[in-house]
Amino acid sequence: MVVPFEVTSYSNRICGELITPDNTRKLPCLILGHGFTGNRNERMLVDISRKLAEGGIASIRFDYNGHGESEGAPENVTVAGELSDLRAVLDYARKSECVDASHIFAGGHSVGGLVPIYLYEQVPEQIEGLVLISPALSLYHEFVEELTGDRLVSMMNGEPVDFGNFRVGRKIIDECSMLSPFETAASMQPEALLIHGKCDRNTPAFNSVLLKKLWGEHAKLCLIEGADHCYMSSKATGEVADQVTRWMQNALN
Repeated sequence: MVVPFEVTSYSNRICGELITPDNTRKLPCLILGHGFTGNRNERMLVDISRKLAEGGIASIRFDYNGHGESEGAPENVTVAGELSDLRAVLDYARKSECVDASHIFAGGHSVGGLVPIYLYEQVPEQIEGLVLISPALSLYHEFVEELTGDRLVSMMNGEPVDFGNFRVGRKIIDECSMLSPFETAASMQPEALLIHGKCDRNTPAFNSVLLKKLWGEHAKLCLIEGADHCYMSSKATGEVADQVTRWMQNALN
């Protein structure tokens, strides 16, 4: 069963879907966020939702502001804004008749795997665990290494810069220069699943290795052989979906 919903974050309409098996009882739920420039209908996220539903677990996929069907300008996207979006979606999940509010997990891919760390920092009592897929903890460096030539000049002048078909504003780069995600992660001990492609050339797999070191036995690290940042093959997305489902089922037992 798919239930569309809308919530409001910083005056933006945020669009999402609650996916559940066809039953009426309250279920544990994983909130899944997409990466920068992505959307909730990416194949890997859809595969995870489908596999979870087969295993009796609900999921929520949604579009962050400035992405997909949600409101907001891409050049105004920030981590703080996405954290606000995620908080609004969490509030929706906690009030849903389909979701067991005592068993809500948060996660996502890339930047969608960074924002839940800050959510957990704010409301650890509302999040049972984290599912972080190729988390973009080195986001600032990933941005600035692309700022060369005309892009550099435009950004210095405060103008948005095109990253493919997505316009990036100065606010998120300035913001990321002030973030210390590893320091934040070191202050917590969440139950977590860490998934990373061994061939990721966008976000270093060592990000997940370091998180595993910080969280020790509370975290499971899964490195996917041959997978890149976006897990482009059906084999890779299937393995991610299987890993997420098995880990959540074990965490709930």
